Amino acid sequence: MNKITIGILSMIVLSTPIAFADSERNEKLEFAGTLEETLGHFWALEMNLDENNAELALVHATHPISELYETMSEHLESNPDFAQKLQSTLLGLKDKVSTDVNREQTQLAINDAKKIIQEAREIVIGHKLSDESEFKMQLINQLLETSKVEYKEAIVNGIIEEIAEFQDGSAFIWQSQQIFNTIEGVDPIDSERINNYYEKVWADFDIQADPTDVTNSIDAVIYEFEELSGIQSVTSEHEEVYLASLAPLKQLKEGVEPKDVQCKSSMKLIFKHSGDPACVKSTSVQKLVSYGWAQ
Repeated sequence: MNKITIGILSMIVLSTPIAFADSERNEKLEFAGTLEETLGHFWALEMNLDENNAELALVHATHPISELYETMSEHLESNPDFAQKLQSTLLGLKDKVSTDVNREQTQLAINDAKKIIQEAREIVIGHKLSDESEFKMQLINQLLETSKVEYKEAIVNGIIEEIAEFQDGSAFIWQSQQIFNTIEGVDPIDSERINNYYEKVWADFDIQADPTDVTNSIDAVIYEFEELSGIQSVTSEHEEVYLASLAPLKQLKEGVEPKDVQCKSSMKLIFKHSGDPACVKSTSVQKLVSYGWAQ
């Protein structure tokens, strides 16, 4: 066997475990992202309950089960009992908000749901990776990337057109800060600079700045964590959903009837309870209907 062949075989043997490790890490990062988004929704849920806004509270109680659980369940296939427990908890929380339950009882349900989320973190991700600073920074950037998309969906000409999406963006910014506060060993100068950038983001949210300006202010935070972690941020998958969701709206503006809206070949046309059309993944239709998100 010549030296070139030996070298190639050595590269294959050495690179395979690394590639597997990266794949496993990315899968855990995806799962952890759904958990952090869920916690962000819980925060928004609590804020709306405190303001007696039952309608928006229900929206944030529903999002984890309607938008995030499907991805969660894919990572829990080896633990179906816990997957069922998680599903029941999230559904139960939605029911607690949608029925005539007092604030104290609802808070108990939220606290129980938070415990289940922590249990899910321990089962799938584990303490070691969950405590890793670089992993936390990746999660932060993942939340920030998604918040940019939510903001773009919410704001039109300086006006909040979609309040739920606006609150989603706010919730994910807030949750990213909660993670940042748990990272140890960050230089005080870096920490001060990052917090200043966060203040700029919140200021832009307060004045309902143009989405381009908000994207720039969020990117300033993202760049800091990229530099600290040495890991480049990845565009949110929500960006693809956002781009796809523009198609039905554009078609309606062109005079197309809702029933005649065309979706991409990989998507299926459904209707929200408001009657608005939406293009979603074919595999998601039945679950979205069962969760009450669509007709």
